[in-house]
Amino acid sequence: MKVQFEQLFIYELNTRIFCKENSCTLDTFPEKFFLSKEFQACDYLWLMGIWMPSQKSKAICDTHEGLQKEFHKALPDLTNSDIVGSPYAIYLYEPNPLVAASFEEIKRFREKIHTFGKKLILDFVPNHLAVDTPLISENPNYFLQGDNLSYSHNFFLHSNGKYFAHGRDPYFDGWTDTIQWDFSNPDVLELHISIIQKISDVSDGVRCDMAMLPEEKIFQKTHGKRALPYWKPLIEKIKSKQKDFLFIAEVYWGMEYELQLKGFDFTYDKELYDRMKTHTLEIYSHLQADLSYQRHSLRFIENHDEIRAMEAFGGKSIHFFGVLAFLQGIVLYHDGQTTGKFKKLPVQLGRRDKEEIPLQIQNFYNRALDAIVFRKNRIHYIEKCTVFSYCEIEFSNTVAYCLLEKKELNPKVELLIYNPYNTQIKGRFNLPTIVHSYIELHKTDEVQLTDIVDGQVYMKRKTELRENDVFFELRENQTHWFVMNL
Repeated sequence: MKVQFEQLFIYELNTRIFCKENSCTLDTFPEKFFLSKEFQACDYLWLMGIWMPSQKSKAICDTHEGLQKEFHKALPDLTNSDIVGSPYAIYLYEPNPLVAASFEEIKRFREKIHTFGKKLILDFVPNHLAVDTPLISENPNYFLQGDNLSYSHNFFLHSNGKYFAHGRDPYFDGWTDTIQWDFSNPDVLELHISIIQKISDVSDGVRCDMAMLPEEKIFQKTHGKRALPYWKPLIEKIKSKQKDFLFIAEVYWGMEYELQLKGFDFTYDKELYDRMKTHTLEIYSHLQADLSYQRHSLRFIENHDEIRAMEAFGGKSIHFFGVLAFLQGIVLYHDGQTTGKFKKLPVQLGRRDKEEIPLQIQNFYNRALDAIVFRKNRIHYIEKCTVFSYCEIEFSNTVAYCLLEKKELNPKVELLIYNPYNTQIKGRFNLPTIVHSYIELHKTDEVQLTDIVDGQVYMKRKTELRENDVFFELRENQTHWFVMNL
């Protein structure tokens, strides 16, 4: 059964590094950026790291043994000036002056990308602020306090004489450059609403870091204290004035659907990523989830928290991106992903190492992003398809889709076949009846199929397609992404 295809793309840009490499701020972004395929293919641009950094966070990074190892791995010629602190230990929700001088500059940037039909996403970190934020002195009751009896490595003594908790999740020690909001205090919710209202004046949505941490059961588990309801009232308040303002949740631990019900437009699908890494035979079953859930899921093969796709998957990363290109919901691609960068860059660094660009990866993304751009402003339907095996495997876990442009004459058809098995397979992709009808109307006796994955072009006679559909042969964890021009 075919259904309407609803898919968006979000491009995550490391804003601090981009501005440093290009000697620019948001007002002076180079025009080449707006002409890039990465920008043209996205629907949302996520400017990661736009808020005012914490000097205490940088100081902690300067001496943190574990982080220093990561820094030197990513940047062998590391200097102290390369360390700029975590963008998720936010000092204040004011622009980083190295990126934007004011909220007005952010607003102007949003207006510019609107002229290209793009929307702007900014970060919101609900769980904590930087350990040196001036809000501690202004209103200490916003933050989770302890006493000298509860003092541990997850607490710190502030200069005001009070003990405060570091931000953390229930499974790890606290982030020592952060202070934990107290979600049992109703004033915190009101303050966060006002912060997001201010952000909403200059952006089209927020990506909410570790969005499950303010949830009542998680806050209780982590800190032994009852939290007040948080996301549902917050999102309802914001959307009552800006109904199209987007909320994206970084969320784990099986809480994705729970946060969708509380108003999030999209939630991270880390489970799909994990299955791609270790349990590829489970990908097909994962994609059988309810359509509404799928349409509210965000898929990725890398982001700033995960290792690079090239390290996680090697050359197979392009095959997994091919699968993502046929899924409902929203797909994230990350700064450096499309040029095949291998080194994961810690978010606390303000410079990255130069790496050779693997031409195979760059050429693939050039083709893939062109195909995605072509889809813009067109209606498509997608249909799960069947495949016939020419080998001993029954193909019960093979992923196969047909994406059909809604067009009476000469529609573009895209086909996906993904092999999740640890062995080579071959078989026949059974084309939907409507595709056969378009093939019969094709003006010439041959139909061209271009494989986006490797750029190969195949010419198929109508009679061959009529009688045998589309033959395929795939090695383990490989994909065909065929574009058929009719």
